[in-house]
Amino acid sequence: MSAAGGVGRSTLSALLAYALHEHTVDGWGRAVAICDTRPRGASPWPGWLDHHAQCGTGWLAGYADDARKFAREVRRSTSAVDAPDGRPIWVLTDSGPLSPAFSGAAPGPAFWAPVLPYVRAAVIDGDGLEGFRLARQHAGGESSTASDWIRLPSVRTAALWVTDMSPAGMARTLAAMTAAESCGLPTEQIVVAVNDPRGHGWAARSRSRRTLLADRVGAIVEIGHDADLRRDGRPSITSGPATRRDITALVNALVTAAGRPEPGPAGVSEPALAPAERTSWHVVPAQPVPAGS
Repeated sequence: MSAAGGVGRSTLSALLAYALHEHTVDGWGRAVAICDTRPRGASPWPGWLDHHAQCGTGWLAGYADDARKFAREVRRSTSAVDAPDGRPIWVLTDSGPLSPAFSGAAPGPAFWAPVLPYVRAAVIDGDGLEGFRLARQHAGGESSTASDWIRLPSVRTAALWVTDMSPAGMARTLAAMTAAESCGLPTEQIVVAVNDPRGHGWAARSRSRRTLLADRVGAIVEIGHDADLRRDGRPSITSGPATRRDITALVNALVTAAGRPEPGPAGVSEPALAPAERTSWHVVPAQPVPAGS
């Protein structure tokens, strides 16, 4: 999440997903997924894909309230980017046939919780409105996305706030974290990534605001400027960037910040899990979906 665009949120989402892809496993061989909250035209993800799904999140949104149909449709709605080991990183984004009613997936668990049983880790690439949501919650309104995720049982959750090093960016971050504290969020589960996408470095006022943040969040990780983090207009899904000291520090901070899951309810069986593979609909051209299918 962030309070503005252009701070590197989606790039860090990609690098984080690749690092989790490289360094985590589970017994079912499930994939790591990137869950994109924005509709096409407002998101970079459709242009970063190596394999386009037949359908996308706009199509999947119609099945969020029906677990059986959702299970049938989730893989048909899953695009992918290739990792160097040949395995895919799943990407759920708005692709395939247009859905006229779709205006973007909600960033909170109400939309994405049905996806979670099918993946071993999910990176939710949010939007620039979380600062507003935290302020709204503080004023007695609806809860914020971060609050909804942190309260979700049976998953380990950490919130990543991405900002740049500008005084304005750090001021927005400080205001958002103040609102999070006022809302009673466990701020030890929030990690702040301070990105230097333009290579400008720290300003004095930014440093002072970083000092004010230091004891109020789980960790602050500085992401240094490096043109190699992006190649040909897309994040570098390679072992080089993922093994950088700052990216490794970010992954470690998030794993440390993530809350431990509560035991699931007794008698609940595991879903039919989807292995981490590139399915046939990742490679065929998208076709219009017949009405009523």
